[in-house]
Amino acid sequence: MKLHNKFMSLVLIIALLVTVAYAGDVDRAGTSAGVQVQIPVGGRTLGMNGSDIAYTRGVDAIFYNPAGLSDFDGRFSGMFASAKYIADINYNYFGVAFNTGQQGVIAVNIKTLSFGDIPITTVQDMDGESGATYSPSFSTMGATYSRKLTDRINVGLTAKLIYESVPRANATALAFDFGLQYHNLVDIEGLSLGLAIRNIGTNMQYSGSGLLNRARVVGETYNDYFYHPTSSDQLPASMEIGLSYQAGELLLLGATYQNSNTEADYLRIGTELNFANIGFIRAGYAIQILQAGAEMGNSVFGLTLGAGVKFQVAQSNISVDYVFRPSQLLGSQNLICLGIAL
Repeated sequence: MKLHNKFMSLVLIIALLVTVAYAGDVDRAGTSAGVQVQIPVGGRTLGMNGSDIAYTRGVDAIFYNPAGLSDFDGRFSGMFASAKYIADINYNYFGVAFNTGQQGVIAVNIKTLSFGDIPITTVQDMDGESGATYSPSFSTMGATYSRKLTDRINVGLTAKLIYESVPRANATALAFDFGLQYHNLVDIEGLSLGLAIRNIGTNMQYSGSGLLNRARVVGETYNDYFYHPTSSDQLPASMEIGLSYQAGELLLLGATYQNSNTEADYLRIGTELNFANIGFIRAGYAIQILQAGAEMGNSVFGLTLGAGVKFQVAQSNISVDYVFRPSQLLGSQNLICLGIAL
């Protein structure tokens, strides 16, 4: 019990330090780079609007709290998700995890975005009448390690490479996620604490020949190439702390407070109904906190609704999850997620 108390004290100190260092700042909204890392994936936790970072588990947990990766039975687990995001942007996500027993669980994942064909415009052809097109390439690749320290404490760490490219220019960044889960908090059965620190990493800056312009210096008789540097911007780092309560097998309630360095804070609440571990109904809501403790507003994707089923085929456990995210501003989203565990 003494070990648990010392560990919880360390967790609270880390949470306070990160909150101070990365306090929410709405004045910096739109200034971060690599925002593709914020696009949520998975089925179960997204159906609860990210409110459950204390009980999220398996491959689904990699995005929300890597500590939950260690909570799955079997040797192998995999997941594929696909959805249409905003402005005709589509994304695909694929992740696999391998359970090594006492050594912990390792996983790899990749998320790619598809923008379709975008007309090429220039100073001479501002309407793109040439018919030439290009398609940006955005992807995030990650590797995760998670382990149970005790029967109550899970920890996890994710390292990920963020890559973006347009014709003749690209940018990369390296980021890390850290997660922790503490079950049966203060000896209350079913009450759990989750902590996730995400996207702490290097700045992101575009470079490449596409940023070269040919011009002539006043007084010279020849043209030369000049480089136009781009800004070096921070990643959208965040700290999330949440509590979840599991009332037997039927009901799960979750609440998570999200603090970010480049946007307003969020309070996320959600629930899941579990029907004999075969059928699931989920719902969640995100509240944007414009001024902490004083003023609140609606998130662009405030409400999420989800449902899922699990069934067994031979020796494999198959899960199918569906998430609906209504939005009047950006259009509603539908996500399908397929999972397998051996």
